[in-house]
Amino acid sequence: MTELTQSLKLAVTRYPGTMAELARRAAIDRSTLYKILSGQRTPRQEQVERLADALELNEEQKTALLTQYKRRGRSTDPKIRAELHRLLEAAFRVQDYTRREGVISNEAAQETSWTPHYVGGARAVEAAVGALVARHLLSGDTRPLLLSPFTNPVLDKALLDRFSAVEGAPVQVSQLLIFAANSDIPQEWVSDVSALTRTLPLLFLPKVHYEARVVRCTLTEPSPGTLMPVYLLLPEAAVMMDRQGQKAFVITDKETVGNLRLSFSRKYIDGSSVLKLATSSHDFSESMALYGRLFAKKRRCSMLRYQPPFTLFADREMALRIVRQDAPAAPMLPLWLDYLNGWSQQTPDLYFCEEGILQFVRTGWMFELPPDLYNPPDVEMRRELLRRLYKAAASDRQTVRIVDAAQLPMTPTMSVNVFQGSGVVFCQAVLEPGKMYCREYLMEDPVLTDALLGYLDEDEASARMRSQKYTLDFIDYCLRLL
Repeated sequence: MTELTQSLKLAVTRYPGTMAELARRAAIDRSTLYKILSGQRTPRQEQVERLADALELNEEQKTALLTQYKRRGRSTDPKIRAELHRLLEAAFRVQDYTRREGVISNEAAQETSWTPHYVGGARAVEAAVGALVARHLLSGDTRPLLLSPFTNPVLDKALLDRFSAVEGAPVQVSQLLIFAANSDIPQEWVSDVSALTRTLPLLFLPKVHYEARVVRCTLTEPSPGTLMPVYLLLPEAAVMMDRQGQKAFVITDKETVGNLRLSFSRKYIDGSSVLKLATSSHDFSESMALYGRLFAKKRRCSMLRYQPPFTLFADREMALRIVRQDAPAAPMLPLWLDYLNGWSQQTPDLYFCEEGILQFVRTGWMFELPPDLYNPPDVEMRRELLRRLYKAAASDRQTVRIVDAAQLPMTPTMSVNVFQGSGVVFCQAVLEPGKMYCREYLMEDPVLTDALLGYLDEDEASARMRSQKYTLDFIDYCLRLL
């Protein structure tokens, strides 16, 4: 029995009312409450908070409970920890996944010859899928591609290649993820994380509008009722594959394809959105609006970034000193000042890499700001921002840690921001000649969001995260470089 469970049981024994009354006051199902108190189920943080309020605990007791919850985390199972690490690793290495050098054009791909109906061998399967997807992309058909709950490496590569070569309007891709109803089973959590991890390289391609929905069921079934678990439903054809991508059946009968797409869509519409494009390609103002809405909920947040968000430690006076009044983005100044004021009230946990701080020391560039809005701060201001970062790392108000780049390599173009109760935001900055824009994807599954927060809590003392002393020493070293 965990320390948290023991503390909750002790507090409940002192409660004067009935269990039914306590469950009602805490807005927790009575059977769920019994499982929490017996150690069969780990409560979510908001459930712990509601229980503390229902039990009328004082602030000290409530803080002690939340500390025990944080220590325990939600990702103690080694398989879950490994999958959560792969999720973050895939996010930060998305450019490596999606850099498809030497990929042939879609025009050439659609001419690839392949045997209709049954296809054998991974190369032949990849060629068939690639030809069909290329034909769809060149057709101008706006109907979405429907992707099965499971994929395989052959299908992943074919999709990445074809979408990397795509021209014209963005293409819709819809995936249906079937999760088990009982999310307390660690193996099912692993399956959930694995499914989302496999989608990350695809969804960050500039011409893809991606959405995944989740249907919870007792048994994972090969929807929409086919015998082969991996499938891709195009408007004019369906491809059914095995888990390894060694064999496939291609269906071109219009009525059959239509029925398969209809079966998928019905279940998809009823499912709840778990991963979707939160903002399409946009300028900095939309990012500020998105994070403003998320921060307004006043919930816990963890931010993993190449560089710590130095604007978090800036103030209005600093902003006015570095803003470029003649810049095309100068009209955004009032919005930016409001943004700074909102950020100054937040204390998110921050995880970043050494190279990100050194880039700031050397150049003054702050990667969370559009480069045409400001001039890099002078040495005096850089020193002051580093001092404020040092103070935050030394305090107990938030976690400020350097991440071991060998364990989790970060990139300036990607950040992962975890908002308790709201979800995980994967933000990609896209640099093109003469302009910079961002896209954000939002993962809204509360179980996975809490699991990722728990994973980061546990990792504070692991090899992946440097110690508080190491972080403070490195910031001090950067101060001495200025």
